[in-house]
Amino acid sequence: MENFYMINDRTIQVRTGVFGSVESYRCYSTGELEGIQLSDKNMVVTHIGELVPFYTETTRRKNKYSIEFYKDGMIKSVALEKQQEIYTPIGDFPAECVTFYSTGELNRFFPLDGKISSFWTEEDEKALQIPLIFDLGFTRFKALMSCVSLWKDGSIRSITLFPGEVINIKTSVGDIAVRNGFSLYQSGELESLEPAGPVLIDTPIGRLTVFDPDALGITADRNSLIFDKKGRVIKLVTSENRIAVQTESGHLKMIEPKLVVNQLDGETMIRQGLTIRFDYSRDQVVINDGDEDCSFSLSNAGFTIERVENPYWTCSSSQCAGCSMASYCFKN
Repeated sequence: MENFYMINDRTIQVRTGVFGSVESYRCYSTGELEGIQLSDKNMVVTHIGELVPFYTETTRRKNKYSIEFYKDGMIKSVALEKQQEIYTPIGDFPAECVTFYSTGELNRFFPLDGKISSFWTEEDEKALQIPLIFDLGFTRFKALMSCVSLWKDGSIRSITLFPGEVINIKTSVGDIAVRNGFSLYQSGELESLEPAGPVLIDTPIGRLTVFDPDALGITADRNSLIFDKKGRVIKLVTSENRIAVQTESGHLKMIEPKLVVNQLDGETMIRQGLTIRFDYSRDQVVINDGDEDCSFSLSNAGFTIERVENPYWTCSSSQCAGCSMASYCFKN
């Protein structure tokens, strides 16, 4: 069902307003307007400010529509003509792209939104960045951001750091250097973070070295080290430890990170991390080696933690360019 009206071949009316100089548009398969691309200045009046969707093309412009809509005609996202100040529930910030919930609340804002390519590098984008300051109690930092995500009530859901940025966060298991970013529960407690390097922490089965070398960092909504609202670790990834489990029946089971081919070069071998989840209500730990879940009782099974050699740390300097640890590695 259509959610728009064509006033003429260059002007579209939707429930949120009238847009002129429409260069092109796209519809959902069911007929509703999905996005429009503009060729001249328009204004979108919102609760975060008067937004000017982009209408000029540049080498760093992403291939996207100026404005995208939900099927009911509500605005889903606005890619801005240039970085401008927006007014959010957590303060005023610069933004180059914003997204909204289907009910109208601000969902995410991106201080910059350039397309990384051979014509526009990550370093070029970084040169335009403005460091932002946050004080959240468990951490206070000044860093470059890729994205800030909000819950519907306006509280922070997650902060995604610009590639290469590292901050320190105080957690229930100690201070941890963090890359990629972190997320919060809607009530404000720390939910998850991405360790910047291997870090030794206490867990219900012993001291484990946690780190996920394969963390992508596209969004910090969900990260490899996860806590419950009480600050207890409920999920982690380790590629550094072998776990010997003496089961309730007396059997011994060895679980360790598997050696897999490094996708960066197709030749070297790296360890694929074990994913470990703790369910305190069931007195249970679940360990996944990439093939299957293995469940054990926290109270009635015995656990011995050993270190395994990880060829990830025996890489050559020629591999640094494509490595997720390049900005933090102890070799640099």
